[in-house]
This record gives sequence, structure tokens and C-alpha cells, in this order.
Amino acid sequence: MLVIRILYAALLALHLTVPEVPAAFQTAGTLTKEIDLSHWGMDRIQDIGFVSIGILHGPDQDQMVVYDIRTAKPTFRIPDRPWGAVPEFSGNTFLVADFNEGNVNRLGGYFNSFARAPSTADLTISSLPEGDQALTFVYTRDTSGFAGFWIHLFDFKSPPAQRVFLDSSPFNFITFSIRGEHGQEALRFQVADRIWEQKEDSLPIDEVGIFLPAGRITKEWQRAWVPLKNLPARVDAKELASLVFAAARGGGRVYVRDIAFTVSRAAPAMLSKTRPKPKPPAGKGMWLWETEKLLGNGEAQEQLHTFCRDQRVTDLFLQLPYRAERAGKEWRISWDRFGMQQLLRGLHAVGVTCHALDGNPKYALSEYHDQVKATLQEIIRFNRNSDPEARFDAVRYDIEPYLLPRFAGVHKETVLRQYLALLKDLKEYTSAAGLDLGVDIPFWFDARSRFFEPVAELDGRPFTERILEIVDNIGIMDYRTRAYGADGTIAQAVDEIRHAEKLGKKVYIGLETVPLPDETILDFEKARGPSALQIRILDGTRLLLTWTASSSDLVEEGAGPHILFQANRIEVPSSRITFQEMTREELSAVMRKTAGEFGGYGSFYGFAIHSYESFRPWLERQKER
Repeated sequence: MLVIRILYAALLALHLTVPEVPAAFQTAGTLTKEIDLSHWGMDRIQDIGFVSIGILHGPDQDQMVVYDIRTAKPTFRIPDRPWGAVPEFSGNTFLVADFNEGNVNRLGGYFNSFARAPSTADLTISSLPEGDQALTFVYTRDTSGFAGFWIHLFDFKSPPAQRVFLDSSPFNFITFSIRGEHGQEALRFQVADRIWEQKEDSLPIDEVGIFLPAGRITKEWQRAWVPLKNLPARVDAKELASLVFAAARGGGRVYVRDIAFTVSRAAPAMLSKTRPKPKPPAGKGMWLWETEKLLGNGEAQEQLHTFCRDQRVTDLFLQLPYRAERAGKEWRISWDRFGMQQLLRGLHAVGVTCHALDGNPKYALSEYHDQVKATLQEIIRFNRNSDPEARFDAVRYDIEPYLLPRFAGVHKETVLRQYLALLKDLKEYTSAAGLDLGVDIPFWFDARSRFFEPVAELDGRPFTERILEIVDNIGIMDYRTRAYGADGTIAQAVDEIRHAEKLGKKVYIGLETVPLPDETILDFEKARGPSALQIRILDGTRLLLTWTASSSDLVEEGAGPHILFQANRIEVPSSRITFQEMTREELSAVMRKTAGEFGGYGSFYGFAIHSYESFRPWLERQKER
């Protein structure tokens, strides 16, 4: 269940067009999955014209998950206005970004690296000795791959019909400052307009060195001046979408800052280098799922105490190991109360705040609400019958309704309303008992799908906002392994942080250390492609989906299955999501940079690491390296 949850979040972020392309993953020849067509609002398999699936590449076998089924792939509305607009500026210059302002530039654009293995690319914002910040690109360029980064000149999180691109008509130059770590680094400067950006491509202008006084990138800062008259003829200067820096050869580290459009060749005035010093996170949380193994085990509890002290864990989300049995119309909830009291005493003695954790996707449905509320009432009774040092301090729910088979289809709104009703009831109990109520949510609850449809919206508002109005805190499963960029922890959590700030609520930024599989996302339509998806009726509205790796092996039957063919393929490496194969230094860097951006918000409480069962052995392996 955990794997599907995390990679479903990865899928929903793919509309951000982050072209990070690893080597092709190996996939089994055929995979099958049963579904209920009624969940998708259709009656006949002949009506199915578009399907999106994910293939999770497990260590022993692959697994298919179904993400979307429609009559046809959605199309975007074309706006009845010009695509481009001249940005407001005065004098000589429009400053796009100097990177002292963080993750988003003055056009609402993000940045991100791209690479195809065996080439590599990493992009971040770094603080420089002279007090500035700069975009920092670290890369290796292999002849059989590519590497680079782009900077958008528009807000690509907005729906296509609302996008505004840069009309560069008043300007004569694109200018930026650049230096290399060693000198001799070789980058090509490229550009994309609206059409080329839609193709996820760009056209080259020339090597960056051509536009530098020294004729090459050096270890000293130089200002590049790129005449706009040098734009390729096939690029529309009134609809500029992206600036692209592509590695030409070799490898290295390059710093870029002060990107601007100018009327004349006069250096733009830069912003203040002074940035407010962010406050450090107040706390650090951690999920712990195997609580039952700790009860009555003094040695295991001592190891946990030591770990919490060493890692400065202030908040522990302890899964409640209970048993629920129905007795008539009532629920009987039981667990090892004495063992739990001993565990809580020991954790409180080392300064850890203890949250009772419960959750299951089905709990979102109204037929399970009585069980959830009965368990919460039992937690409250447990606290009343325990000494202060042996009580839970808060209650937390990790329910994840999007894992229900019916969530992705036409029943989504019903599921969301039932889940919200449960949270309102739970909040009444926790408020009366003096307990904080927290929930864990994916970062994409307030996002749009790759078709720019709201992923989880209720009454015209993002579902995250509705949740924050009820609970005391949220843990965002912000499972990314980069801080900056279009698909980093900062970009994915900033809206939640801002809304929580308005409401006076707390936010934990969740990071992942659990090992996860890579995933392949496949879209299927009616035009023939390299692989195929066969759809058969089992009985009633139950269908069997069979994916065949090679459509050339497919034997089409006259009255056989409904068949769609692969139209698109995207590889999602697990390295985007979990730190499992990364270093402690890389995790620390992401936490430091994320905290640097969010430290000015009172809503940012700290990080939460998933989970003790993976985080502890991961750290132990780090010591062996």
C-alpha cells in the first residue's frame, strides 16, 4: 500500500514536465489488473478511449496499477487572447531572476535539470562567499546521453489557457552572469517558445563562451550578452517560454545568476543581497509503525530512546497496535495498555511528544466511521486512566483515501465528503479532550493533474484547505529528494505552508527513506503503438486489463477484447522520491535548504522522517560507507 501511495503522488506531479530520463527499466512481458468499470462512470468497454497505468518495478515481480480511464484524452482550450505579454519594467532592464528571491522568478517560472543516463545533472541554489545566491548546475555529459537545465519564463503550474509567455519585443539582449568551478566548462545556450516548450524541446543559439568577454567560461564571474537578433528563425520572440543551458561536453560545476532582458548593453541593477535569517525548525517528527514490537521490550525501547536523542526527534507518530471487534452495534477496542504506558513514560522521559497514530484508506468511508470514533474514544479513556507521563499528547491519522479503488473515478467527491465529515467529528472529540489532531496528506491534494484538472477539490476549493480548517496540524508527504526546482520539496509544499500560516496551523514536511521501486507510466489510446492494453469483460461491470509489452505479438480477435495501444511512456525513478540510495549529507542539504525557504513562516514546524523502521538502518549503513 505504501508503494502505491508514494508513486501515485509521483504520477500526479508529472504534469510539471520534469524531463529527467533514466535508462529504460526492464518490464515483464504481460501484466493483469481487475477493475470495476462503474467506478469510472462508463457502461461499455467500447466507450474506453484512454487509459493510463503505472508499472511498479518490484525486486521480484512487476505490478500494474490503474490511474485513469476515460472516453478520450482531454484537450486544452485555446485562449482568445495573445499568448505573450511584455513584462512591466522601467528604464533599461527587466530582471527575471537573481536567485536571492528563491525558487520562483519574477515571471512565476521555476527551474529544473534534465538528463538522460549515463549523463547526470543536478540543479540547486547555493549561497556564495560574497553573500549572493546563485543557481548551481553540477553535471556530467556522456556522448550517449544529455544533461542540462531550463528556466521557465511563465508559470507552468497554471492551466494552458491561462499561461502568459514573455514578449521580448522591447528588448535587444538576454544577459546573465556565469562562472565555472574550474573554468573551461562548456554549455550551449538554447531557447524555446510556446510551441517548442510544448514539445519539451528547444533550439540552440550558440555555446555560452561565444557571448563572454574571455570567449569561454572561466573561474571568474563574467557577464554574457546574447543579442535577441540571434534567436533562431523558428522561435517566436513574442512567446518566449524557456531559457535552456545544455552541457556540450565533459562535466563540471557552473554558477549562474542575474538573468535579465535589457534594451541596451548596460548591466542591470541587482536586488539587495540581504536575506532575512530563517528561524530553525521547532521540532522533528518521525513515523513509527511497528509499535507492538516495542511493548515489553526494554532493550528495543532503549535503542529507540537513544535514537531519538541522537537524531533530535521531538515528535513520534506511534501506530496504535489495537484490535477492533464488533459487539452488537458497538465496537470493542483493545490493546496492551500497561505496555503502552511504559513505552510512553520512557519516551516522555527523553523529551519526545507522543502522537497516537491510526489510519486505513477505508476509514474515509462512512461505514467505517463508527470504528474510528470508537478507537479515538478509547484513546481518550486510556489517557484519563493513566498518569500524565503515560498519556498520549496528540492524535494523528494517516488515512489516504486516494488508495480506494473508487477514488480516481466518478466517486471521488463522495469519498472526499465522507472523509471530511469524519475529520469534523474527530475534531470535536479531540478538542474536548485537550488533544491536538493531526493528519498526513500528500502534497498533491491541492494540485492539478497533468491535464490541469483539480486532483482533489471540494466545492471549488483545494481539499488541503478544507482539511487545514479542521485539524491542528498536517504532515505533508513531500516525498522528493531535491529542495529547489519545479519538482522539489519547496515547490510542492509552499501553498500548504502559506495557507496554514493564515490559519495559525502547524506543518511537518515529510521526507522518505523507505526503499521504493522505479515506475513506468504508460498511456494508451486507439492509435497503434509499441505495447498494447487488452480489456475483457469478466462479469457485469468487472473488467480484466492485460498489458502486453509488444503489440507486434498481439493477435487481434474478431469479437475479442477491446484493445488500446501505447501512446506515451514516462519513467519515474525512485531516486526522485526516496533518500534510500542517497547519503546523509544529501538528506541534510535538502532539509537545510527547505528550512531556509520556509523558516520565515510560523506554520513551518519542522520535518518528519518516514520512518523509524527504515531511517535507523539507513543511518547505520551510512556509517559503513
